[in-house]
Amino acid sequence: MKAVVIFSFVCLPLRSLTVISPFGYRIHPLSGKITYHPGVDLRARYDFVYAIFDGIVDRVSYDPSLGLAIQIRRGKVVAIYGHLSKSLVLPDDTVRAGQVIAISGASGRVTAAHLHFAIRYGGRYLNPLNFLYELLKTTHHE
Repeated sequence: MKAVVIFSFVCLPLRSLTVISPFGYRIHPLSGKITYHPGVDLRARYDFVYAIFDGIVDRVSYDPSLGLAIQIRRGKVVAIYGHLSKSLVLPDDTVRAGQVIAISGASGRVTAAHLHFAIRYGGRYLNPLNFLYELLKTTHHE
């Protein structure tokens, strides 16, 4: 069964996307072990981070691994932004697609500044680049 989620406007999480670590299994840059990476790491050096869709800020928190992170929810879809240096939103804030929500950074367990970006749908992680591509393709034709 295919789920349908309607988005009125979609934005990229950064001005430009350069993947430095892909979604899925990879050799972890710190441990050297093969681990599952539930998002993508995007090149970002203290850049503005944008909400990819309209939603509600579910959580702004600090995790030892992910560092300062923001979760934005729209229905069953949650966008996760990690390794931030500064949050510009608070829990329960309403955000719009394209709104600056944070500044990327190097918080948590990292080798350098970047943005960890992930998408969770109903508790399951999806490839965020495929998700963005499908959203952009769908909204472009509507």
